[in-house]
Amino acid sequence: MIKKFYLCFRLSIFRRSAYTGLMLTGLLYCHAGVAQSVVTGQVTSDDDKLPLAGVSVIEKGTNNGTVTDSNGKYQISVKGANSVLTFSFLGYVSHDVTVNGRSVADVVLFTDQKQLQEVVVTALGIKKDVRKLGYAVQELKGESIVTARETNIVNQLAGKVAGVTVVGSPSGIGGSARVTIRGERSVDLNKNQPLYVIDGVPISNSITGGSGQGNLEVDFGNGASFINPDDVETMSVLKGPAAAALYGSRAANGVILITTKSGKGNKGIGVEVNSNTTFERALKLPEYQNKYGQGNGNGGDFAFVNGAGGGLTDGTDEGWGPEFKGQSYPQYNSPRTLNGQAIPYLGGDLNAPAGSVITPTPWLPDVDGLKNFLRTGRTLTNNIALIGNNDQGSFRLSYTNLDQTGIVPNTDLKRHTVSLSAGYNLTKKFSAKTFVSYIKSASGNRPSISYGTESIMYLFNCWLPRSVKVSDMERLWMNGLEGRRQFGWNYNYHDNPYLTVYENTNGQDVNRIIGNVILKYDFTDWLSLQVRTATDWGNERREYRRAFSTQRFPFGQYREVKVNTEERNSDFLLSFNKDISKDFNVSATFGGNQNRQSSIYDEENAGQLNLPGIYNLTNSRIALVASQSKVGKRINSLYGSASVSFRNYLFLDITARNDWSSALTLPTALKAFGTENNSYFYPSVALSAVVSDMVKLPEVISFAKARASFAQVGNDTDPFTFTQAFNPSTPFGSSQIYGETDRLANLNLKPEISTAYEVGADLRFFKNRVGLDFTYYQSKTKNQILQIPLSSTTGYNGRFFNAGEIKNWGFETMLNVTPVEINDFKWNIGVNFSANRSKVLELSDGITNFVMASKGVSIEARVGERMGDMYGIAFARVQNTSASLPYYDATGQNVGQIVYKDGRPVPTTNVQKMGNYNPDWLAGISNQFSYKNVKFSFLFDIRHGGKIFSETQVVGREGGIIKETLEGRADGYDLSKPGNGVIGDGVVQNADGTFSKNDVKLTARAWHTAFTGGRNIAEGVMYDASFVKLREVQLGYSIPNRLLGRSPLKNITVSFVARNLALWSDVPHVDPETMAYNGGTALPGIEYMSIPSSRSYGFNVSFKL
Repeated sequence: MIKKFYLCFRLSIFRRSAYTGLMLTGLLYCHAGVAQSVVTGQVTSDDDKLPLAGVSVIEKGTNNGTVTDSNGKYQISVKGANSVLTFSFLGYVSHDVTVNGRSVADVVLFTDQKQLQEVVVTALGIKKDVRKLGYAVQELKGESIVTARETNIVNQLAGKVAGVTVVGSPSGIGGSARVTIRGERSVDLNKNQPLYVIDGVPISNSITGGSGQGNLEVDFGNGASFINPDDVETMSVLKGPAAAALYGSRAANGVILITTKSGKGNKGIGVEVNSNTTFERALKLPEYQNKYGQGNGNGGDFAFVNGAGGGLTDGTDEGWGPEFKGQSYPQYNSPRTLNGQAIPYLGGDLNAPAGSVITPTPWLPDVDGLKNFLRTGRTLTNNIALIGNNDQGSFRLSYTNLDQTGIVPNTDLKRHTVSLSAGYNLTKKFSAKTFVSYIKSASGNRPSISYGTESIMYLFNCWLPRSVKVSDMERLWMNGLEGRRQFGWNYNYHDNPYLTVYENTNGQDVNRIIGNVILKYDFTDWLSLQVRTATDWGNERREYRRAFSTQRFPFGQYREVKVNTEERNSDFLLSFNKDISKDFNVSATFGGNQNRQSSIYDEENAGQLNLPGIYNLTNSRIALVASQSKVGKRINSLYGSASVSFRNYLFLDITARNDWSSALTLPTALKAFGTENNSYFYPSVALSAVVSDMVKLPEVISFAKARASFAQVGNDTDPFTFTQAFNPSTPFGSSQIYGETDRLANLNLKPEISTAYEVGADLRFFKNRVGLDFTYYQSKTKNQILQIPLSSTTGYNGRFFNAGEIKNWGFETMLNVTPVEINDFKWNIGVNFSANRSKVLELSDGITNFVMASKGVSIEARVGERMGDMYGIAFARVQNTSASLPYYDATGQNVGQIVYKDGRPVPTTNVQKMGNYNPDWLAGISNQFSYKNVKFSFLFDIRHGGKIFSETQVVGREGGIIKETLEGRADGYDLSKPGNGVIGDGVVQNADGTFSKNDVKLTARAWHTAFTGGRNIAEGVMYDASFVKLREVQLGYSIPNRLLGRSPLKNITVSFVARNLALWSDVPHVDPETMAYNGGTALPGIEYMSIPSSRSYGFNVSFKL
């Protein structure tokens, strides 16, 4: 008996940290000396065949119990041979097993469809049952994010969440993503994205533009792109104002709520490892013509002398030269000889010895020039996490290493992330939690984008003749002039593309800390107080280097930019939750928040360097140019909510919030001259009813819920909108000069207000084998804060006004079907479908249109039209609606025909609507198959409708580079030959006002420039942006633990993963899922020399120790 007591006591000590109560019970039982038997086994999930940690194992009718460890294994002593064990776990059907004298009992738990996705995280990090929600919420699990992953976690939403539009950056590596939820509500393009929240606390998602000082745009990433997918437990998308109202003004466009992983659900100490390796290649490359080389369309020969016009068309940068017929010409990469002897110089070495001769070489197209220039990218992501849990607390310490090289040579991204999540019960009523993540991100070079010599696609798509062999420019410098003078094919306009990526770099170094501390005290089991403080602090340093002889910077350039940002949130939340009777439950919260935002921008630029290759501000050849700014903002808030449930089938939620914004607070000296409206209040109310619990429905209906909600959300403006600021200008002698801004202050601004409602239903049929969720929503946003142009006679260019009202409406449908579930085989289908429209109801008095942005085409808000409409110059066409308008045809015979003059299309005098960049509808179709330990899934992302403007098409035609420019030169440039020259399809207007067929033939070169009116006419380069993408593919196998024997490795899963494997689209040359940039503003619907998007494929391995 003493020996038995001693063994049991040791067993209890060993497990006391997690289950002291249970083991004391076991100890007393052992001491009683009753005969017992020991049962062991493993619990796995039927869904994925993996072990389940934390499953409760209880001997029925007793307090004797245990839980499974991280490998799903358990051990329990039971009274006798006929004892019954109950296995239970959240989300699974409880299962009873009779021991029947066995010593081993393995158990498989099945998913409880009634509990599936029952609990989601909502506003302020509060967990709620889905059945109680009166608004739509969608949630993604962490495992769906890390297996087939992207560097920017936001891209994972594409095709998976109804009503969410994601457009990725054309930057090629680690770029930004523009996300809109349920369309657009603001005429400010930067204010249509959602709020990002980590563990209930908002973080910054700002984009700081990368252009200026002669440099093109560089996408250094948006704030959310730094979030580490390996630390994410769930991503919840709160779509409507009712769902997000408690987060305040920035949540008007929805919230992406991220909950981080913790050590909960595990027993004791464990280790989790995940390793992901993928390779990236260009998804879609431009199609170039490969028939004609460098030249200007004069039909003559070519000869390189100095790349600046000294030879035969060697100074031009167009592809209108001689046809490739096997002839030979002196070219930039042709060898040189001196006195008949070979010398180590090429044609492009302008410092070659005097008298040297360039030897002609074959005139051939560089068919795969771009393909060979681009690389196979590689992304390595490795994560290791140490986790622990007992009855007093839990922790998770994680390290993630990301090492990525882009498809553009010499572009990279290296990121280290260390995260700690911990919670501990200091007493029975007092607990503490914290999450902190330190991110160290660095890139030696992020590529320049947009139109200009710093962009490689500007060169390849527009101005790189097909005769230029790109790979021969890997030698960057002229022989003997290393570091001082670049080697290339054209010295008039362009840079060597290898010099652009290897020497003209855009470096970035970021340190970022995201963290929070939460203290909670439970006064009773129904009343608690939580206080929290959080920070999102970032320190970013950008370094621009430009080499000597660069086209834009003949003496080089060195520029440093420092961006420091911080967002601090401190809040409290008093929570009440109590059953006040058998039928009624009441829960309520009351809280407050103070949000402080600050941003410091510091830039110094050395526009010329003294010595080549020394990138330091002290090496400046001219005076340094500096720029600084410091911006701050504060929002104080009080908010509360109340929820009432009746018999757990009827639920009413009410919320209210009031914000006080410093951005809408008048300076003290100006309060007497304006009206201060810095306080704004907004309520919400939501109702949901589980109809299937209220009345008896046909057996085919497993579950039925109806919901409805109403909400108002306010929004403020940017700092200094009220103030008449002064900006520094060029000093006069020793005196600094300041000038007033060109914006006239408005001292009577009011906050924007958005009013919305939504209704929906959640239906499930055939024992939850079929699920259908439908939502219809509508909102109106008024008091839009926008800058209206003023007459130049006022001395100002614009003034901010409260103007405009926008209506936004649409619907979302989600369908989930399990058509087959037989033994070990299961097939799930998920479909989401959504459509949205936003319409401008009114603008300011006397204003019918507002230009939101412009680049190639203008994005405008016009009364009575849709948000997202694009305007540009069109082809003038014959009309018969008004005799007072140009090109009137009373006969009606030529209506709609394009009007020509001298063989060229005539442009309209005013801009016309070119289309809308928003898709008509979105759809995602996923299929998931599982058979025993094998899983296979794929996802199609479909976007139908919408338009895109292509600058590649505009200038690629002018330069004679893209395949369309073969039109009109079937056999050279002689217009007398068949197939040469182009006669535009349309009419000309005769002197008497009648019309006749256009019969003027233009050369191919003249036609393709005239087609866009010399980069003026947009109509011909607008395309249907519809596409279908094979967005994601996964094929995984989980190795049964029984095959691993005594190996410390458990739960091993190996998967083949792929993203963006295939694209179906009618847009030529480019992926339509792209956008342009202008000063840090993302411009959807505009393609401006975008770097090809990538397909990725590789494998993922995960296991536990």
